[in-house]
Amino acid sequence: MAAAAERRVFVENQQEIQDFCRRYFQAVGATILVDQVNFLQVELPRDVDKELTDRPYYWMYVEAIGQEVPNSVLSLAFDPDLVIEGVERMEFVTLGSFRLNKIIESTQKRGRVTKAYQLVNAKPLAPYLMTTFKLSYIADRRRDEIVSYGVHLGTGEVVPEFDARLANLPFRETPPAAAMLQPVQLSLAEGYRRLKASLTEQIERLDHSWAEQAEAHLAQELEQLETYYESLGLLHADESKTAVEQEKKAALYAAERELRVAELRWRCAPRVQIEPFHFGWVYVADDSVRNTFTGNRLSM
Repeated sequence: MAAAAERRVFVENQQEIQDFCRRYFQAVGATILVDQVNFLQVELPRDVDKELTDRPYYWMYVEAIGQEVPNSVLSLAFDPDLVIEGVERMEFVTLGSFRLNKIIESTQKRGRVTKAYQLVNAKPLAPYLMTTFKLSYIADRRRDEIVSYGVHLGTGEVVPEFDARLANLPFRETPPAAAMLQPVQLSLAEGYRRLKASLTEQIERLDHSWAEQAEAHLAQELEQLETYYESLGLLHADESKTAVEQEKKAALYAAERELRVAELRWRCAPRVQIEPFHFGWVYVADDSVRNTFTGNRLSM
């Protein structure tokens, strides 16, 4: 059962990553050649290629001699077992992978806030603040996941899985002709505060047995460390040393112990790190958001 639950969370997280990558490539003007379950194939404009590929000397040479080169094509898999006939050099994209790290860096470099309007006829468009978070569950081991939330800037309603709800909707950077835009009642700061509060509440409702186990493991490690330094003091007790020398040695052991304790707590103490890395101000029809509801997948 535990393995099945972990697999479900992994699959859902990979879907969230694919949705994020798709919207990134759409935003930067890359050509999406293939878009299917667990797979994206995209042709990169030169400026995007420079940000996502680690080959600065190649581009220096190409531009120095004025050479025209074909655009790079990336084949990105979101399932480690995916095999597609005829596709070579397929990259597996997941949290911590080189390509996803470069995409996140590019997002931050280009500006962490985007604005978009849904292409839809005769429907009022509601303002939402969308935020993509990287959650890190940290103890002696670490697990990361990406989640996306949106908050209605008119009503304050918080919507989970927001990025996935927008994945198949058409957008543009400017309002459609005769668009009916609902008024904004909340500031972006207040909207983000509500998002963060809702996400924190969701995390607090998760199963925290992993943190309890980590605390027990940390307590055991600290106890062993205390025993070690107590035995060290007894082992190296030297009555021939003066009181000043013994105090210096004791102070040295105490300082070393404090460093070891701090390092152990940093490495093993359970905590959840919440890191927002992309924001979107989007105008979208309310029924488009609600009709794609899939439930809050945040789990542990």
